[in-house]
Amino acid sequence: MTHPTPVPPPTVELDPSPVLRHNPDRDRYEMWAGDELIGLVGYELTAGGDIVILHTVVTEKFGRAGFARLLTVQLLDALEAEGRQVVPVCTYVQKFVDRFPQYQHMILA
Repeated sequence: MTHPTPVPPPTVELDPSPVLRHNPDRDRYEMWAGDELIGLVGYELTAGGDIVILHTVVTEKFGRAGFARLLTVQLLDALEAEGRQVVPVCTYVQKFVDRFPQYQHMILA
């Protein structure tokens, strides 16, 4: 079993705390702090209901502060709770899973 590698929190605290929202009409998961968009992950569904992660984007205001990492953690945790697996086309998510191997079991080859 892979030992979890702690995922550092963002370097900036927000009030209200960031929340992950699924926006299926736009094929994306979004992270919001109140009414302010922090970032999003675009995806496609496979025929089996798994998720192809296409891209991860954080708005310029929240860039380089760890919010892409938080967005990815919250997304992968939510997908794992739903029993889904992922195909990370997004290079950020590919590198994230290499860095935090506790998520490797979710990756489809």
